Amino acid sequence: MTDGNYIKFLLGSNTKRGFVSLFDELRDPINGMRLYIIKGGPGSGKSSLMKRVIKHLKDKGNTMECFHCASDPSSLDAFIDYDARIAMVDGTAPHIMDPEYPGAYDVIINMADCWDDTVLKKHKDEIISLSDNISICHNMAASCISSAATLLDNNIHIAKPYVRQNTINEFVTKLIKKLDGSDAGRIKKRLLSAVSVGETVFFSETIEMLSKNIYVIPDMWGAASKALLNKLHSAASLLDIEQIVCYCSIRTPDKIDHIIFPSAGITVTTANHFHSISDSKHHIIHDLMKPLPKITQEQMSRHLNKAKELIDIAGEHVRKAKLLHDDLESYYIKAMDFTKVDPIFDKVISECDL
Repeated sequence: MTDGNYIKFLLGSNTKRGFVSLFDELRDPINGMRLYIIKGGPGSGKSSLMKRVIKHLKDKGNTMECFHCASDPSSLDAFIDYDARIAMVDGTAPHIMDPEYPGAYDVIINMADCWDDTVLKKHKDEIISLSDNISICHNMAASCISSAATLLDNNIHIAKPYVRQNTINEFVTKLIKKLDGSDAGRIKKRLLSAVSVGETVFFSETIEMLSKNIYVIPDMWGAASKALLNKLHSAASLLDIEQIVCYCSIRTPDKIDHIIFPSAGITVTTANHFHSISDSKHHIIHDLMKPLPKITQEQMSRHLNKAKELIDIAGEHVRKAKLLHDDLESYYIKAMDFTKVDPIFDKVISECDL
């Protein structure tokens, strides 16, 4: 699903702080009609139910934001449909959510009503073992990510004195003028990348979809992009300009990597070794750094290369966790009566179509 009314983001990722969740961004009890919180085990059809509902809403021409799972980008964690004024989320670990206004706004969908406990009890030992080993894999991935982030943060600290602040000030001043007339609105917090199954995923197509003009910060060390995007975010916030702030996935919420101004069709994005946008049509922001001493660059390059190795290892741990998760799902799939999901789908659709 990559067409024009399906916008891809993430709302959670393993970071240097452990798993960081932005899933509260889904809550909008004042303007939203309903938040559906799905509970159930792996393989119980949570993602499939969301995809069925999304297909129905897409066929009506609705536009939605869809939030993919960082550990398995083919799976969905949540979506928001602003036309139907509903949101739906997998409310299980590691992004546990519970109702705040039960029945009035948010409601639980319990997929456990659709499975046979006796089938699961027969495989209790296997389920416990797989679940524990999946947790170990994710903990190992988080450890590697934390170590990588420490090295990358050190590079930012070393590079900071070499950032050309005057260049940043001039760029931000000019861009704020271009944003004149943009819609006022809330600041949305999102992710566009994550350390995933053997790789770092990056939804660059989201930037392309939401932007007519893309300004690229080429930034190997992270200091220039951090300074520029922090200043731009502050300036736009003071003017109450609607913006989508997308964090570095391993340093959420300590470093912004991208800011999208949807009503203006403008994005400022960071290009580095982990995610890049190289289209020659984009505007490259030049001259953001003073020359660094050779010995300093060599030291920072060693940090960067070691961080890349650690991120690669983290991705392999996530890959192993995914394989184990597939095995765990198989037990729940055998226990599920998926015909019982149809009435749940029908009830959700009937509410969406009101």
